[in-house]
Amino acid sequence: MGTISYATGIAILQFIVYPFIFAASIFVWKRAGWRVGSKIWRYPAVLSLLRIAGSISTFIAIDHNSHQVQIAIAVCQLIGIAPLVLTYVGMLRQIDYEQRMPPRRLALVTLVAIIGLILAIAGVSTAKTSAGETYKPGTMVKVAMAIFLVVFALTMLLSVWLFFALSSSLLRYQKKLFLAIALSAPFVLVRMIYSALSDYTTIQAFELGANETVYLCMCVLEEIAASTIIIGLGVSAVLQPDFVKLDPAKMKERDQDQQHPDEGKPLSAQDYNTAYNGANAAYDPAYHGSQSTAYNPTYPGVPQNTAYDPVYNGAPAPAYHGAQNV
Repeated sequence: MGTISYATGIAILQFIVYPFIFAASIFVWKRAGWRVGSKIWRYPAVLSLLRIAGSISTFIAIDHNSHQVQIAIAVCQLIGIAPLVLTYVGMLRQIDYEQRMPPRRLALVTLVAIIGLILAIAGVSTAKTSAGETYKPGTMVKVAMAIFLVVFALTMLLSVWLFFALSSSLLRYQKKLFLAIALSAPFVLVRMIYSALSDYTTIQAFELGANETVYLCMCVLEEIAASTIIIGLGVSAVLQPDFVKLDPAKMKERDQDQQHPDEGKPLSAQDYNTAYNGANAAYDPAYHGSQSTAYNPTYPGVPQNTAYDPVYNGAPAPAYHGAQNV
């Protein structure tokens, strides 16, 4: 039997903690709704499964170490940032039930983060390392890390903007989720700094497996702290009486309203008059010239009685009355 190393002790810690985080993630996901909640709370669950799988791979490596096992350990260790960043995007969706932020932009941010995740997995899986050789990040991994840094910064800016936009009407559950973002962000930032130094520098302490103490303090504990804060306050948020469960149909309807903001709204007085006159002009082209003139061409310049009786103005009154009597 192989010896239990420092790395194995870290794996044991993760194997103990993350099943609880996974169970809490499933609880919050269920309370938020399986369909809508999948865009928000599945990411902490995915992170938990990654850490559990990484721990199991580390246990396997004690007696049956191989290149494939080391690749599995590396993948599980290096792609933890993506679920954390996507969790922030999901929490903004949950907070912004009125859709102050355009949903398509949040969807675009999510798509970019998922692309980064795919690049990270592909980069780590195809890394060419021989037995005993230190893992070196390739181009795809570095690009993925740059994407995660940009998405994290953008998510923090959106969080600040949304907080001030809703500050006068915040519900209790929204305050809980904003607090989760604010308290967990410093831990995630340290975690990202660790990965950035590992990917973009040649400092030996930040190489994969080179310094387990640095890895524990700047990566493992940071993720555990951030995940615990997010899920703990997430559970508290979904248990609040004012918690708003998102409705997919209403979200889609609001998205269409933002694409066509004037559709279905009542006309203003000016727009109503314009539409009314335009309709009359289309029905009767002579309407805008003079409705009365169109009805009676002689009306503007000739008295109405003359148009009705041509001899009225030409004949003296007696003659007219005589003619009338006759």
